[in-house]
Formats: sequence, structure tokens, C-alpha cells
Amino acid sequence: ISISFLRRARLDADGWEGLDPPLGEAMEAYQIDIMDGAAVKRSLFSATPAVLYTTQHELADFGVTIDRISLRLSQNSAIAGRGFFRETNIPVL
Repeated sequence: ISISFLRRARLDADGWEGLDPPLGEAMEAYQIDIMDGAAVKRSLFSATPAVLYTTQHELADFGVTIDRISLRLSQNSAIAGRGFFRETNIPVL
């Protein structure tokens, strides 16, 4: 399952130019938690706004392939730690 998202900025993000906002961090870092209800089944980490949840992960975590995936996504910061997370439940196409 290919998961991608748009990066948001924490600093100096008031521009309306339509360009990517400035990162405001020394490096990009994200944590994507694969959820099963309130339980975290797996945490994936990425230095880009995308991550791959493989079939092997899916079978190890759920025992079957799934048709919906629940995620908890946050940006990590060397200064502020893990930021506020966004939770969503999306269909697997």
C-alpha cells in the first residue's frame, strides 16, 4: 500500500505562491502508525512525505489483506519532538 501525503510547515508558512512551504527543520522526518482500533500495529518512519506498507507487513499485522487502513501520521522534529498527529481511515484501492 503506497501512502503519500502533503507536508505542512510549522514556520514561515503564510505564503500564497502555491509552492512547497519552507521545512523549518534540519531534515524531514515522519512517523506513520498503522492502527487497529486504538492499538498501534506497526510504526513506519520516512524522510519523505511517502511510505510503503508492504503486503508482508499487512499479512504479519492483520493475517489477511485489508480493504481499509487506519493511519496516525505526524511530523517529527529534532527541536519539538513528535508533532500533533492526524488520524484517518482510508480505503485501499
